[in-house]
Amino acid sequence: MIWANPEQVEMLKGVLSRGGIEVIGAGCPVSAQTGAVAQGFGCGVQDDIRHMLSSENPDLVLLAAPGGFGHRDIEGDLGALQQAHSRDVMVATLEPIPGEATVISGTSWSDALQTGAFGEFVRMVPLVRRTRLIEELMSSLETFGAIRSLSMSIAAPAVYGSLGARVFEAMDLVRTLIGVPEVIDASYQGGTTVVSGLHQLPGQSLTGLHGIMAAHMRMADGRGVMVQASDQVGRSGLMMSIFGCEGEIRLGEGGFRRFDITGVEIDSYNTDAKDAIDPSSVRLTEQLVQLCSGVEVAVAPVDHASVLAMGHTALLSARTGQGETPETIRRLLLDV
Repeated sequence: MIWANPEQVEMLKGVLSRGGIEVIGAGCPVSAQTGAVAQGFGCGVQDDIRHMLSSENPDLVLLAAPGGFGHRDIEGDLGALQQAHSRDVMVATLEPIPGEATVISGTSWSDALQTGAFGEFVRMVPLVRRTRLIEELMSSLETFGAIRSLSMSIAAPAVYGSLGARVFEAMDLVRTLIGVPEVIDASYQGGTTVVSGLHQLPGQSLTGLHGIMAAHMRMADGRGVMVQASDQVGRSGLMMSIFGCEGEIRLGEGGFRRFDITGVEIDSYNTDAKDAIDPSSVRLTEQLVQLCSGVEVAVAPVDHASVLAMGHTALLSARTGQGETPETIRRLLLDV
């Protein structure tokens, strides 16, 4: 079952068709468009997201466009996710949930994040960390030594999730590769045009955020990370440069090349990426098939508390115009 916006239907039909996944019900966060979404998938209408989660029994519920779910009546929303989990219904989302850090303190979401149980209730998809490319990168990094500096660019069209989704995906990868930074200093531009002389401010939610975000992150030991993320592109793309005492690694959608300190190539990996299919589409198909089958890639689960704290810290920094600390947001999320 799917909860999506009309503009996502064609993309999702392609993703699900390649994965052999059948849609048996669909709805939309805008009630007037629910019929059009269900018609697009050729399935029955679902007009209540909580009912879909708490009472229906599909193999998977995909929240492609959660709307207000996860940051309005959040106790009821968490209860619906728990009920789905109790019936072995997998739930996946294209958007970060919960969307706002400020509404979580003092609620059951804090407990779920603190214990790690939240990661069992809902899966974020597609995540680049759950790909063969990153699996091979992690294997190469075992003999690379400490990463001294890392830069990353990650982007995807908005039908695969908002800018907030790409920020979440980037933060998940940064935390895995180098850890949680001490300070994040971020900037933001909304829409598709640059407004000269104007400091554009994002809202308080990662969900539904659109535009471009750039961030510099400083680790406690002085190492640095630079990230830029966007949903204002026509095709998904991932690029990374990793520098360390042992050399450097250059990574893109087609694979990576590793060089030693003298410039000699000592390791590489090539993907079977097909130019005709968007990389996010490939990742989404693979991960939804895994969730439907109950056989996921054996990688460490998302540390939702840390990753959400990093994402919301970048959001706060873009609003205040100064560096902010993830630990402060993490304490807010966990109510400690």
